[in-house]
Amino acid sequence: MMFDELEAGGKIYLVYPVIEQSEQLPQLRAASADLETISQKFLGYNCGLLHGKMKGDEKSEALNLFRSGETNILLSTQVIEIGVDIPDASMMVVMNAERFGIAQLHQLRGRVGRGEKKSKCILVGSTDSSLSRLQVLEKSSDGFYLANMDLVMRGPGDLLGRKQSGHLPEFPIARLEIDGNIIQDAHLAALKILGDSLDLEKYPNLKAELSMRQPLCLLGD
Repeated sequence: MMFDELEAGGKIYLVYPVIEQSEQLPQLRAASADLETISQKFLGYNCGLLHGKMKGDEKSEALNLFRSGETNILLSTQVIEIGVDIPDASMMVVMNAERFGIAQLHQLRGRVGRGEKKSKCILVGSTDSSLSRLQVLEKSSDGFYLANMDLVMRGPGDLLGRKQSGHLPEFPIARLEIDGNIIQDAHLAALKILGDSLDLEKYPNLKAELSMRQPLCLLGD
């Protein structure tokens, strides 16, 4: 498929989750490690490399070569997610797509299909469990919907700690990703109450209840 795209004059992004291979995560494809392999496989076509550790002028040069057509295949990390506009880039292949969030993949696939040429975005997953999550991207191109689904499936993480995904057992009465409207209503109600009585003297029962509960955090300290 990639050969067909190149022969038709298209340009291809290969997107990777990491720059270098890691002993801790040997299952992940790495952009730098694949550069030689891809170059040898696609003889007659030029490959470039782009990642976040490159200097600013090196990044600009890599993008300019890809834009001009001197580079046909650009191996990159997620640095192309936002702000890259190359209209004749017509194909993207994302390696280890399960390592990216749904909203992030939606942003990445927006790098192709910006011109008149029909485009393709292929997500290569390495685990069966990731398939249902990746299939969400087939169903919609609505960024708001996909961002919400990403939150539902991954969980918001620990808002007061370091965990960046998963659901919150500390809040059994509500889940941020599902009950966002309820939380928003509660927030507005709290603002109204505090605006009416900052010291809660008008709401003695509420004040008594809150005095028995430990706050999650103290703001301003």
